Amino acid sequence: MNKPLILSPLELDALRETGNMGAARAATALSRLLGRSVNIDVPRVAVVSLDSLPSFIGGDEALVAAVYFRLSGGAPGCMVLLLDGQTLGPLLSTLMGSPVTSALPLSADSESALKEMGNILCGSYLNAMSDLVGFSIMLSVPALAVDMASSVLASVAADAAQHGAQALLLESRLLDWGQPIPLHLVYLPEPGALEGLLAGLARSTGVDPRGDRG
Repeated sequence: MNKPLILSPLELDALRETGNMGAARAATALSRLLGRSVNIDVPRVAVVSLDSLPSFIGGDEALVAAVYFRLSGGAPGCMVLLLDGQTLGPLLSTLMGSPVTSALPLSADSESALKEMGNILCGSYLNAMSDLVGFSIMLSVPALAVDMASSVLASVAADAAQHGAQALLLESRLLDWGQPIPLHLVYLPEPGALEGLLAGLARSTGVDPRGDRG
């Protein structure tokens, strides 16, 4: 198991600001795609264990839609966009421009819309991060799954071969869509990749990557 990584407040602030930059880019891209105003905020960034993630999204048995990417380049690993299954109806209605009365099972068009949204959100965040750290981080073609949170995250951990690993969690919300729609963006780095990101942020922002860790 990897040694627990405790981030300093300055490091978390830097990562949250990067998340805000990515959210602003994603909102602009979604606004152009949908022809309407989109606002996204980033209320929290945290480093959590992969095993504890279901507690942030309703528990082990909560139904989620997960858009999954492998990452390559300077910070390899994987990234997952987790969407609450209960919000899929209003989310898809807005994305597709017509009422979706029964979101599940997903239609081919719904799957395509969710994958495109994942591309926009994850790609915007990684582009913002790349601009700051000075190296490229690239997304694979997305995969999509709808299942209980525990099953989805167990599959992610198995695919990444990182049981008990730590993940960077960005909690975001789509605003002005009738009700805030929570978005959970999870970055699971390969060993050493998160430290590489923090070192890159230190070079661009002056944040000491050692922070005040013990």
